[in-house]
Amino acid sequence: MKARLIPSLLSIATILLAGCMVGPDYVKPSTPMASAFKEQASAPSQANDGWKLAQPGDQTPRGNWWEIYGDPQLNALEGQIDSANQTLKIAEANYREARTAIRFNRAAEAPTIGTAPSISTVRDSPNQPYFPSSQANNGTGDFTLPVDMSWEIDLWGRIRRSVTAAGEQTQASAADMAASRLSAETGTSTNCLRSNLQGTRSRVPGAAL
Repeated sequence: MKARLIPSLLSIATILLAGCMVGPDYVKPSTPMASAFKEQASAPSQANDGWKLAQPGDQTPRGNWWEIYGDPQLNALEGQIDSANQTLKIAEANYREARTAIRFNRAAEAPTIGTAPSISTVRDSPNQPYFPSSQANNGTGDFTLPVDMSWEIDLWGRIRRSVTAAGEQTQASAADMAASRLSAETGTSTNCLRSNLQGTRSRVPGAAL
């Protein structure tokens, strides 16, 4: 009987432990691609048409690209984006929050120690009614220093997964912040240049007269 019971218990324990595990690791699914498209040009024309595969680089620094226009007013407006653009401030706050989440989740990998010290004193007053004055004292005090310690062993990988997820979210937030900054820079340059162009057009008839 015992010989039959042990394998059964081992099987049940294996199933329970497998159910507690976190995973499996994420694997990017393969997407079937067509071997050719009807719009695809011939090889000689592809080499000269200037087209190439996209290589996203949202976090790549682009520098002060607007300075190529040589417009002092535009340079001054672009310099105010970081401090004045509210959308960019929201993106920066989301990025800081994502970075903080990494440290928060990583802190769970270490033991947690907590304490709540307290000091109390009690003194019986001889002036209270129906209290013998002979039993009055100068008071008694208590000092309590409890210490609690806990440590979650990351046996199933829950903490590691949360740290990894926070890191991925940080990368996404950094890309969003860079995209918001570039959008604000391009919008400012476009509006400034359009305003200068309209001003130039309005001065031309007057100069002709």
